Amino acid sequence: MRRLQWADLDTMGRVAAQIVELAARYGGPTAAGIAVSLPFSQTEFAAWVGVSRTGVAHALQSMRQLGWIATERRRMTVCDLDAVRARAR
Repeated sequence: MRRLQWADLDTMGRVAAQIVELAARYGGPTAAGIAVSLPFSQTEFAAWVGVSRTGVAHALQSMRQLGWIATERRRMTVCDLDAVRARAR
């Protein structure tokens, strides 16, 4: 089912869609946004969304530069959920 949902999305769109899902399921509100603990590596994240680890790294870097997310080791804060959600469409 997920493959059908993501068929028209590029790498950044797929990563954004997964971030939206993670924020909804596992996120908690903070002053900076929605904090999500990530108990998996970028390689595992890439396998989950069906893209390369390099693609995930580039997508996350772009989102950080845009101010949509902030990342630390195995932790992410979604600073602009609306922007990430819009990119996931």
